[in-house]
Amino acid sequence: MLIQEREFLKSEGDEWFKRNIHKFAENSPEISILCNWLMPFQKEVQTILEIGSGGGNKLSQMCWQLNSKGHGIDPSNLAVDYANKNYGDKCIFEIGTADSLPSQLEKFDLIHFGFCLYLVSRDRITDCLKQADLLLKPGRFLSIIDFDPQKPHVNEYVHFKGLKSYKDNYYKMFCDLGNYTLVNKYSFSEGNHYFSLDSSVRTSLTLLFKEK
Repeated sequence: MLIQEREFLKSEGDEWFKRNIHKFAENSPEISILCNWLMPFQKEVQTILEIGSGGGNKLSQMCWQLNSKGHGIDPSNLAVDYANKNYGDKCIFEIGTADSLPSQLEKFDLIHFGFCLYLVSRDRITDCLKQADLLLKPGRFLSIIDFDPQKPHVNEYVHFKGLKSYKDNYYKMFCDLGNYTLVNKYSFSEGNHYFSLDSSVRTSLTLLFKEK
């Protein structure tokens, strides 16, 4: 069985970057919604970690709208180089995966998962949740953009034979830890900024609060 994280570090992360490079100069309407949700707490959100930061534009947008400093983690060398070159004024970016974050990271006020949890190996998803929880300060926020199916299921990852897409309700996994409260949820789908009647393509942005 292929190890998903290894394949993204080795090649598929860079291939993903090449397929999506045309999007990295754009602002994201979902990130604008997230920042609007967080605006009443702007003074508390001084540092942001984005896991799955891609080309860096979304983290840069968060830092600009919330007047924060950012740290991005992504498995693609091409994405990290691009992000540091184009968005390195208030953010820094480095190589890593959701299940194996760089060891020197400080604690953050906001941790954002940028559409990457569906690619985490199932035997590593618990480690992924634990690492994020350890890096998030109590009384601060965690946000997730990912698939939001009616029922969890597994698909073949269409861009690389042997890899899987694990569609699940990831915000519920954090809530099940017992110390997270759902603040807001916005449902949409790729290409449409509204709820989809087709549960297989539903996506959501969720904001959680880590209780003290």
